[in-house]
Amino acid sequence: MWASTHNGTLAGKMAAVVDALHDCQAAAGTGYLSAFPAEFFDRFEAIRPVWAPYYTIHKARNATQSICISTMAMNLICSCKCLNEIMQGLLDQHTVAGNGRALGMVVAMADYFAGRVRSVIQRYTIERHWTSLNEETGGMNDVLYQLYTITKDQRHLVLAHLFDKPCFLGLLAVQADSLSGFHANTHIPVVIGGQMRYEVTGDPLYKEIATFFMDIVNSSHSYATGGTSVSEFWSNPKHLAEALTTETEESCTTYNMLKVSRHLFRWTKEIAYADYYERALINGVLSIQRGRDPGVMIYMLPQGPGRSKAVSYHGWGTQYNSFWCCYGTGIESFSKLGDSIYFEQKGDKPGLYIIQYIPSTFNWRTAGLTVTQQVKPLSSSDQYLQVSLSISAAKTNGQYATLNVRIPSWTSMNGAKATLNDKDLQLASPGTFLTISKQWDSGDHLLLQFPINLRTEAIKDHLYLV
Repeated sequence: MWASTHNGTLAGKMAAVVDALHDCQAAAGTGYLSAFPAEFFDRFEAIRPVWAPYYTIHKARNATQSICISTMAMNLICSCKCLNEIMQGLLDQHTVAGNGRALGMVVAMADYFAGRVRSVIQRYTIERHWTSLNEETGGMNDVLYQLYTITKDQRHLVLAHLFDKPCFLGLLAVQADSLSGFHANTHIPVVIGGQMRYEVTGDPLYKEIATFFMDIVNSSHSYATGGTSVSEFWSNPKHLAEALTTETEESCTTYNMLKVSRHLFRWTKEIAYADYYERALINGVLSIQRGRDPGVMIYMLPQGPGRSKAVSYHGWGTQYNSFWCCYGTGIESFSKLGDSIYFEQKGDKPGLYIIQYIPSTFNWRTAGLTVTQQVKPLSSSDQYLQVSLSISAAKTNGQYATLNVRIPSWTSMNGAKATLNDKDLQLASPGTFLTISKQWDSGDHLLLQFPINLRTEAIKDHLYLV
């Protein structure tokens, strides 16, 4: 939120929280920092009941899963996730807000937990460490790879590798759809961490893992909304129709799948990932906060026929007394609605991809241009999505650059239209980009019109259920 607004009040509150957490960490004197005692990690490492400490230092369910968890009951407290969330928040304070103290705190936490993990491996075996990861550990690998890009400390790289969970990523590496029985929001962050591993190390295997993962989730484990999971877990491939209940599409999973698709689009510029992002954002993010009650979020999005958000076990929460994981991701989602609208193409010739149609202004510093996007509000009677893109240039003689504008896969050519300064442009087919390379000047105006069609989509495993 601060990155978008640079609000002074937010800046003051952020700094105050970092300072308070620094005092807590300094009082402990070990580098440890969390909302619960370090003894929780003793229980975690001993495979004793405690709910996911690493998840909350970046959640677990009473269930027996595949051999990946050695049939261990998943009843550990989420201390791991809390750790990950604290570390990621502090790292963001450094990378986004420039708080140097926050970086030192993250490094101290990483060093502390590197010691704990090393001790587990030395006292037991590496397998004991892998077994302890059969709980929600959040994106520990992700945040540690990010930390390594800043510190270049090999210890942080090694620690990140130790949270990569090979029994899960290994299945994806051999392109096996074995998601059935895995807890969805435990493992999507592991894939995101694998994506960061690819960016840090250049190992193409982890790019292939993420690509295959996205393919199988979309083809065999997703609803028309773009959401995934049944009672927080993945079911058998293309067996969704039999599991349409109130306990479908955990909100946190959509939050994390948007991260997966964002990385894939950055790497490939494939429009399918941009289409997915739009689908999941509209259906799985904008729908999780009750419109007239800001701060009231929902855990699950019921997909069963005739099911209600209000009448379900994981229905609407409250503004001040609900502290589910989906409140954390939900609040973050609504603080960054401007994310993933524009993607800049680096290189000698400036290029910009516009992949989401959301009213916004983008200061394109590399090109010396400002792009202002306006979208006509839609009603049920509208036949077209109408978008206006206005350009202003810092230089009096303009700037040569390329705009790549997404033509959504859901539209049709019948009635589609694009004009630049009142001159018609030839449109490519839906599911491609309209590419315009020119010397852009202040006052340039691009108008887009996309037909909106009513259509149905059958669920993956039932032709007559839409």
